[in-house]
Amino acid sequence: MYKKFTIDQLTTIQNNLIPHLYTVIQREKCQWVNDFFKIVFRNWHEVMYFDRGNPLLNIQLIDNDIYITDEVDNIQIQIPANDKSSLNRIMIRFISKKQRQIWQRSIEQILMDTFVEWKFFSALWKPYIVYDIETALISGEVNEKNFPEYYLWFSMEEIEAGKMQYSCIMMEDLKDFVQKLIDFDGYIIWYNQIYFDNPVSVYNVWLTNDEVKILNEKSLDLYVFFQQLTWRRMWLNKVSDSLVSVSKTLDSWADVESLWKQWKESNDKKILKKIQEYCKNDVRMTALVLMYLLHFKKVDLDNEEYTFDIDKFIELSRPMEKKTDVTNAVNWSLFV
Repeated sequence: MYKKFTIDQLTTIQNNLIPHLYTVIQREKCQWVNDFFKIVFRNWHEVMYFDRGNPLLNIQLIDNDIYITDEVDNIQIQIPANDKSSLNRIMIRFISKKQRQIWQRSIEQILMDTFVEWKFFSALWKPYIVYDIETALISGEVNEKNFPEYYLWFSMEEIEAGKMQYSCIMMEDLKDFVQKLIDFDGYIIWYNQIYFDNPVSVYNVWLTNDEVKILNEKSLDLYVFFQQLTWRRMWLNKVSDSLVSVSKTLDSWADVESLWKQWKESNDKKILKKIQEYCKNDVRMTALVLMYLLHFKKVDLDNEEYTFDIDKFIELSRPMEKKTDVTNAVNWSLFV
């Protein structure tokens, strides 16, 4: 998955595509873009450049278009093969200045500037809560008789224009927070919450499938969205890293369980804080992915662009009605 931008957008968004391209042009001992592409496509239609053994740039000629993909920043541009002048101008500007433009902003800065304007609330026309729970590991299907032990929950609410509020919910507060969600007149947003987080939260306070269905009906599930949009299962960490350059703070779910056991044994608040920071960061990742989707209204995967409007986003974030019955749901937790 890549962030696909136009040539003009490259001048306003922080990226390393142009510096990386300049590096490989120098490596090929070329002076200008035209000379470089003549060498690249002399014998091949696709060339991958590496830096210290790691993928750096992928350059493809498909039909009459050139695709340049920065494998580090997950950024891709597409230009007509017979019109490279715009790219050449940007390259000359980079060579002359030898530094990043001061007016360039990161993706996260762009999204947060838009957040301050309250445009995401306006786009959805409803308040929303983004949340994540941490639990023990579980195998098999999640149901009323088989569900993991609840650890903690983090949530983020857009409480007013330009302000967000994070909350940590421990077990003793879970029942009240589940009730808050049941009564909430807005969207509940997470990654795979329809099949995992919603039922697990409800079952841990000994409520039933009736309450799960209430939460599912107001849920916008980003896992479901990507699956229905692209027909692929997308891991949250991969999606967030590709689109907003934010990754998880721990390597695996097993790390959380190990830390939880350490905290239960030692009551060391530093260990608990590490788990809380991990969960809070997951919420931040999901919120930023949500903002990215509402802002750009497209994602790019394997040179294919998937576009959507807000209504389509909401539609795709909800599975077909027959799939919302959690008693028949597959445990997709391993894909988060």
